Amino acid sequence: MTTSRFLQHARRALALALLAPCAFAQPSLKEVVVSASRAEQRVQDALPATTLITRGDIERAQTADLPTLLRRVAGLEIVQNGGQGTVASAFIRGAESRHTLVLIDGVPVNNLSFGTAALEHLPLADIERIEVVRGNVSALYGSAALGGVIQIFTREAGRTPDAAVTVQAGSRGLAQASASGGVRLDSGTRLRASVESLRDHGFNAIKQEERPGTNPDRDGYRRRSGSFALTQELGGDNTLGLRLRDAQGTTQFDSQFGPATQADESRFAERGAAVEGRFRIAPALRLNAALTSATDQLDAQVTAFPFFTQSRSRGAQVGLEWQASAGQRVTAGLERTRQSLRSDTVYQRSARTQDSARAGYTADVGAHQLQLNVRQDHYSDFGSASTWLAGYGYRLSDAWRVSATASTGFNAPTFNDLYYPFGGNPALRPERLKSAELGLQYAAGAHEVRATLFNNRFTDLIASDAFFNRINVGRARVRGVELTYTGRIGDAGLRADLTSQDPIDLDTHTRLLRRAATLAHLGLTRDAGAWQFGGNLRYSGARPDAGKTLGSYAVLDLTASYAISPEVKLFGRIENLLDRDYETAFGYRQPGRGAFVGVTWQPRL
Repeated sequence: MTTSRFLQHARRALALALLAPCAFAQPSLKEVVVSASRAEQRVQDALPATTLITRGDIERAQTADLPTLLRRVAGLEIVQNGGQGTVASAFIRGAESRHTLVLIDGVPVNNLSFGTAALEHLPLADIERIEVVRGNVSALYGSAALGGVIQIFTREAGRTPDAAVTVQAGSRGLAQASASGGVRLDSGTRLRASVESLRDHGFNAIKQEERPGTNPDRDGYRRRSGSFALTQELGGDNTLGLRLRDAQGTTQFDSQFGPATQADESRFAERGAAVEGRFRIAPALRLNAALTSATDQLDAQVTAFPFFTQSRSRGAQVGLEWQASAGQRVTAGLERTRQSLRSDTVYQRSARTQDSARAGYTADVGAHQLQLNVRQDHYSDFGSASTWLAGYGYRLSDAWRVSATASTGFNAPTFNDLYYPFGGNPALRPERLKSAELGLQYAAGAHEVRATLFNNRFTDLIASDAFFNRINVGRARVRGVELTYTGRIGDAGLRADLTSQDPIDLDTHTRLLRRAATLAHLGLTRDAGAWQFGGNLRYSGARPDAGKTLGSYAVLDLTASYAISPEVKLFGRIENLLDRDYETAFGYRQPGRGAFVGVTWQPRL
C-alpha cells in the first residue's frame, strides 16, 4: 500500500466517523472494561481500542467454539488448518499470531513451545465476558502483547441462584451439551460449576488437489470440560476465592506430510488453577493477590512425526490500585512466574523464571485523559526488557474525543526458539516493537464510532536461516486505519467495522503471510417479542501463504431464537449460508454450510 493510498483510506474512514452517528438516538453506554488500563473504566473511556463481548453476546451468537466467536472482532483474523478443534492462530492488526497474548482471569495461557494459546480448546460455557484490546499493551502485560490482548473472564456466582442446561446438534455430527449453575449460601460462600461435552465428526479439510498424497478422511473433535469457582465473602469489600478449570479431549487432523493412509490424531489437556484474594485495605486503596497455575499439554503420537509437549507456568502476583483523587488512579504490581517444559525431545534447558514490576497512572479530569504505564520484565535466561506506554485524549465536546498513543513492546523467545536441539539459539534477543496511534471517537447514548490510524514497526523478529537455525533478522511494518461502530437503533443492535492495513516484511518488501489488506464485519441483532434474530457478515481480502495467494471471501451466518417460556428457549443457526469455499491456510478448506438447532433451559430457583 502506497502512502497516498493509505492516506486516501484514512480520509474515507475519518469522514465516515464524522457522518455515521448523526442519524441515531441517544440511549446510554455503561459497559465497563478493565483490560485497557488494568482498572475499571467505561468501554468508551479506554484509550486503547477495546472490544467487549458480554455473556449475552455469547448466547446470541450461538457459536460452538471460541475461534468462531472471535472472528467477529474488528481487525482480528483467525487462521485454522481445518474445522473445529484444529489449531487456531489469532492475528490482531496484522501482527504475528505469537504477538497475541491470551489471559484467563488475568493469567497468561500462551504455551511455552510455540508462543500461542490453544483458543480452539477453551469452552464458552464458563465465560462471563471477553475483552479484546487491539494494539500494543506490553507495558501492562509484558511479553506477547504486541498485537493486543484477548482476556477471558470466567463466571462467578451472583447474589441469587441460577442454573442453565443447553444442548445443540447439527451438521457434521455436532452434538454439544453443557450445564452450569451458581448459588450463594447464607455464610457468604458463593459456588459455581459448569460441565460441557462436545463431539464433532468433522469433514475432510485438506485439499488433495493442493496437497496431493494426503489422507481424504473426515477429522473429528471431542472435548470434555469442567470448571469450579468458590468465593468466600470476608466482609466489607473483601473476598477470597478459588478457581479451577479443565478441558481435555482428542483432535483428528490432516497432516500435509501424509501418507494417504495416515490417520493423524492428538490428545490435548488445558488446565488452570488460581487462589486469589481481593481486599480493600483503605477507602481509596485496593489490593489483589493470587497464586496461579496454567498447563498446556499436547500428545500427538498418531502422526507422521510424533511428539509430546507440556508447558506449565506457576506464578504469584500482587497488585495495588489507589484512587488518588477524583478521576486519578495509580496502579502497581509485582509478578513472579516459573515456566517449565516437559517433552519427549530433550531440550538444552527446560525451565526459567520471570520477574516483573509494573506501574501505571490514569487521569480523567475535565476535558483531558491521560494514561502512563511502565513495566520491567526480567527472564533468568536471556535478560531484561523494559516497555512503556503514553496515551492522551482530549474531549472536544461531551461526545467527541481525539487521542494519541505511543508505546514500546517486546516478545520473549520461546523454549523452541532458544533451546530446541535442532535449530534453537540461546543467543536470541526478544522481538521488539515501536507503536504509534491516532484516534477520533464519537460516543453518545448507545452509539460509539471510532476511527484509528496505527503504525507499528517490528525489529529483531525471530525467523529461521537456510539451515533452520533460529536467528534475529526480521523487520516488519504494519500501518493501517480501523473504523468501528457499535450501537442500537430502536430494538436492533448493530456492529460494523472496517480495517485497511498494510502488513509488510521490510526485508523482502512483500506482504506478511496469511494477513489480508482489508477486513470487514457487519453484525445485526433484533428483538421482536419472544423472537431474537441475528446476522453476521465477515469479509477478508486476499492473503499470501506458501507461495500462493488465497482468494478473498465473504461468509454470512444467520441466527434465530424463540422463548417458549421464561425458562425455555429454542434456537437455531445457519453458518456459511452461501456455502462459500474458502481457505485461511493454504491447502485446508474451512467448513461449508451447516445448520444447527438447540434448546436452553433455565429453571427458576
